[in-house]
Amino acid sequence: MVSLTPQQFRLLKNAVKKRSSKIKFTPNWKAIYRELEIGQLDESEKHLLLTSQDLAELRQLVKDCSGLDLFYDDLNVDRMAMSAKSHNEKLAKIRPEADYVLIKYLGFGSSPIGISTRTSLRIPLDEAQKHCHELNVVAILVVENLDIFDVIHQAHLPDDFTNVMVIYRGSGHHSPIGVRQFLQAMAGKMPIIAFTDLDPAGLQIAHTLTGMTHCIVPQLALFAPSELLAIPQINSADDFAKQAPQAKYLQSADLKNWQQLSLWLIQQRISIKQQHLLAHRLELVLLAYC
Repeated sequence: MVSLTPQQFRLLKNAVKKRSSKIKFTPNWKAIYRELEIGQLDESEKHLLLTSQDLAELRQLVKDCSGLDLFYDDLNVDRMAMSAKSHNEKLAKIRPEADYVLIKYLGFGSSPIGISTRTSLRIPLDEAQKHCHELNVVAILVVENLDIFDVIHQAHLPDDFTNVMVIYRGSGHHSPIGVRQFLQAMAGKMPIIAFTDLDPAGLQIAHTLTGMTHCIVPQLALFAPSELLAIPQINSADDFAKQAPQAKYLQSADLKNWQQLSLWLIQQRISIKQQHLLAHRLELVLLAYC
């Protein structure tokens, strides 16, 4: 059975729709040529020549082996939709997690939907938006690390941190794509707050977060940085050394109110993880972007 990668499918689709007669013989096209044995190489063997008959045969062959029509079908569907047409559901471009976010609630007077602060929900994007409106959510808190997301109720957040929807930023089984789509829908409607590691990589994550308005930092970092660094084993200069690209990003980015924090991180070679902020029970405060 012919096996095509998503990229190869898109190349074939583009060739069929554009009725391409001469195609650069790239590694992907070489693999397609070996697999399908359709077309002829030119004298230089740098281009593949396709006749109208070749294109028609390509279209039919792909349809026979995958169930997909190069002219009409595309990969911009989820796996369930792809399964209705093809044996290879993994050709689908939309990943299973792309329409979901992992959330929990924080600072509500009573449990909003019968769940505790220790419980998280994996819900579709449209339901997450609906919850924001129906539960009078006043801010969205995006947490970088999953273990901190799980115990966010233990963090020493500002006292007025009420009616907050907490979202895991995403990695692995929890797609960042869903988070990005959700934040795009909510940007400008309420504050979007980033809680990341206190290091160049964390600040870059916060700065590039869609709709971001604030970040969370330890109070000592702003008002008594020497006291923060005096805590034994809290900072890892070795980890900071691995973040040269992120430090370079910060040096050229428009960080507005975060500029002074960024300079301190770089000058003092700071890398303090979220886990240390909670383990040392540090008071956390909001720092507005602008």
